[in-house]
Amino acid sequence: MRRNFIIYITFLLLLTVGMTGCTEESISMDSAKLPDETMIDNTSGVLRSVNTLTNKVVVDLTEGDHSTTEEIYYLLSQPAKTGLTVTAIVDEMLVEDYNKANNTKLNALPVENVTFEGDGTFSIAVGKQESAIIRFTISTDGLNFNTPYLLPITVTQMPTGIQGQTVKNILYYAVSIRKKITTCSPSNPYEQIDIPPMLPDALVIFYVNTSTYQPLIADIYGIRKTNQTDFTAALYNIGSIVNLRTTTVDYDPMNRRALLSLSSDMRDVLEQADKFIRPLQEHGRKVCLCVEGGGKGLGFCNMADGQIADFTQQVKDVIELYGLDGVNLRDEGSAYGKQGMPAVNTTSYPKLIKALREALPDKMLTLVDKDEPTEYFYDVNRCGGVEVGRYIDYAWHTYDDIKELVQIIEPWETDHTYSEYTRKPIAGLSPEHYGSLTVPLYDHSNTLSASSIRRVMEWKKEKHKKNNLIVYAFDLTANEQNNYEGMVGNDALNYINAMMDDGSYWGQSTAPPYDWGIIYGDYSYNYAPLDWILEATYNVYSKGWVRPAGM
Repeated sequence: MRRNFIIYITFLLLLTVGMTGCTEESISMDSAKLPDETMIDNTSGVLRSVNTLTNKVVVDLTEGDHSTTEEIYYLLSQPAKTGLTVTAIVDEMLVEDYNKANNTKLNALPVENVTFEGDGTFSIAVGKQESAIIRFTISTDGLNFNTPYLLPITVTQMPTGIQGQTVKNILYYAVSIRKKITTCSPSNPYEQIDIPPMLPDALVIFYVNTSTYQPLIADIYGIRKTNQTDFTAALYNIGSIVNLRTTTVDYDPMNRRALLSLSSDMRDVLEQADKFIRPLQEHGRKVCLCVEGGGKGLGFCNMADGQIADFTQQVKDVIELYGLDGVNLRDEGSAYGKQGMPAVNTTSYPKLIKALREALPDKMLTLVDKDEPTEYFYDVNRCGGVEVGRYIDYAWHTYDDIKELVQIIEPWETDHTYSEYTRKPIAGLSPEHYGSLTVPLYDHSNTLSASSIRRVMEWKKEKHKKNNLIVYAFDLTANEQNNYEGMVGNDALNYINAMMDDGSYWGQSTAPPYDWGIIYGDYSYNYAPLDWILEATYNVYSKGWVRPAGM
């Protein structure tokens, strides 16, 4: 079962923002402070879910989920003067009222599919404000796939002396069940099954290290976009650009050549392009070769003109031979300064970029903007007259240290509010084509993720965002039974929800107890696996992995 709840992140944010030194165990919702709704002498009550600060809860189930259990409680604005009881019930008539008010056509979830613990009765003793939690179970028996159901939970007549606004005594549960889907058949990679389109208005960048995982891992992460009014949802692909590692710059001392070196794993993947590359491309992704430093002392920043021409031709040959969509230049690990190797200069890299664009005019050319190799790209004169931004499609940074908050680098801004690093604008490249947001892969014990998500929301709120480009610069993994568990058990995909203009934002709840936290926008964007087996086992799509029999 998967839920579209953001409340988990909200809890973490409450914990980390303005509460330095707290631990996860210190989380608590101060639900006992509910403002009076009428006169000071009157007591008001409200029906609450433990999973949200609002009165709407989205429950997203998958084929095979027979039931789900929810928790609710009753809360008073002040201590009860006498003992009281109130009972939760299902009121199907409220579905009709909701549809009229919101111009929706939601189906009422049948009453017989709901079972309350203890008949749904809350008890509040004298001097107490809050009842114990009671649970109710939603059964999926007889429910149709991909049909949004609405389950209104309300209470029976209010006890004597308790005031209550009707709207605050209704919880709306939006329940839907979707069929399990996969990107390809276990035996035939060309047998597509309900492959969704790419998430519109978003450019998501992935990296895959072919020495550990098959490129097909990039094909199994999806996003479910849910309308927060009528609860309709659509499933989308993400990972518009997939950069394959590792390919490096090698050096032939005999002939003084800069060589494009494909690792044995990379070569194996490319030679089986029909299996590992074509499905990604058929699903709307651009698959690019990521070229990095090889530790030999020769790299993008110190090639001679003849080496640039030779190296460019080698890249062109590989791209065209294997039908790839482009090149990502990531100058890390070149080990410049080795004895006997040429000194670094500021014209080599720009010349290489220009040469690659001219050799591959219809292919994608992107680069990583980090540290010394690209720090002078703002200055056309230092770049030998090459305006680098004219020759590339996109650039992004890879400052993604898991010991730091998420870095949102804005080279064109004078105030660098959201990053501890600064970069200067790449000449000729518009802000719309620069990836400011790069997400680290925090482990589960790292509370920086919650604060980072808030940072992204504040960045969005302040209108600094120039695009919806988000970079996952770490290598994709599935569950590996460790503290990271890849993006399956991580908050990484929640950054998309924080980034999108119509996604969630940081603000104050309009419902009691009026806490600050993550608030639903018009839509919620939540992780949804495109291959059900991703959550059924470990090390899915790792190198050499095969689908278990019967899966």
